[in-house]
Order: sequence, then C-alpha cells, then structure tokens
Amino acid sequence: MPEHDNLPGAPDIVALVLAAGQGSRFDRTGQRYKPLASLADGTPMVYAVCHTLLQHIPNISVVCGPHEQALRDALQGLSVNVIHCADASDGMSASLRCAVRHSPAQIGWIVALADMPFIRADTVQAIAACLHQGERIVRPQFNGRQGHPVGFSCEFEYELLAVAGDEGARSIIRRNPDAMTLLPVEDPGCLIDIDTEEQLQQYDKHSRLFAKQ
Repeated sequence: MPEHDNLPGAPDIVALVLAAGQGSRFDRTGQRYKPLASLADGTPMVYAVCHTLLQHIPNISVVCGPHEQALRDALQGLSVNVIHCADASDGMSASLRCAVRHSPAQIGWIVALADMPFIRADTVQAIAACLHQGERIVRPQFNGRQGHPVGFSCEFEYELLAVAGDEGARSIIRRNPDAMTLLPVEDPGCLIDIDTEEQLQQYDKHSRLFAKQ
C-alpha cells in the first residue's frame, strides 16, 4: 500500500523531476553529474527545468541519488523539495516510485526529466490544465512526435508505485493506450533530452528556439 492516500491538504498537482540517473553517455568516467551541467548562461540544466515548472506548478519534488548536496546547492533559491532515493542505482523506476511515495497529490503528477531544459512553460501549463479537466494521462506532442513531461492522474498511483526496471512509466503508457491524451504543442523542447556534451552544446547554441517565455 502507498504511504499516503492523496491526503486532504495535499497539493492538486506535484511535478516530479527525476535527477538520479547515472548519465553514463554524458560522462563515461562518472565524474560529472549530468543534471548539473551548465547551459550557455551558466544555469545548471536541472535548475532550468525546475524554474520552468515553477512558473505553473508551485509544488516540485526533485529526486536524486548520491549527489544530494550538490543538487541542493545548485537549486538554492528555488522552492523545491529534494528527495534522496537510496536505491536510485536500480534505475529510473526506483526514482519514480520514490518520488510518488513522498509527493502526495489530489489530482496527479507531472513527471519531468532533469536533462530536458528547453521545455516551454506554456507546455507545462497546458498539461496541468488537462489534468485539472479530468484527463488521465497527458503527453505533449510536437510535429507528430510524443515528448515530455507526462501528466498522470492519481488513478495511476498504484501503478506508478509498482513500476520496475529502467523504463520508468513507459509500461503504464503502453498498458493504457485508451487513457492517453496527446496534447499538440508548439514546443520543440519537449522532444530534446540531453544525452551527451555535444548535444548540450548543439541545442544550447540555438536555445532561442526553445525559449521558455
């Protein structure tokens, strides 16, 4: 059973930022923590993600592994809840379970990734609006391609708490195609996740294309 049952007084929607990944493609030596990699203006990627989410979602949980203090330092000044996931090395699903378990919500969650810093704030706003309107799973779509972040209603709480492996919530989406709402957005940033240093430099060079305002 979950540790919470969407308790009275919980926020309507909580954004969950998954920031516990190893990022081995970004730095095979393991010495650099990908969410803290800087954009051209010096802003850490995870800070940019949280700043965008906060424009429309006041409650954010950021899940991390062994880099907790570095993450807290990077997010100073932002009102976010940093959660340490002791079994983060087990994969993305462990981080997602941890995030949901410690983030009660009345309506649902918006699951975001710490390596997607170019998502527009109005995309977040539109996903939240869909959840408020009773949609069950909401995924943005740009030029026919499905992106992130993804909204889940509280209907899927138990399934989110049961995900396994390193695929996060993808199994829930596959099992529930009829629950999916594809949300057309004018936001190329919803497709851009940063896996390598070269990608970061490439996309950041043209970051005006992914402006959040």
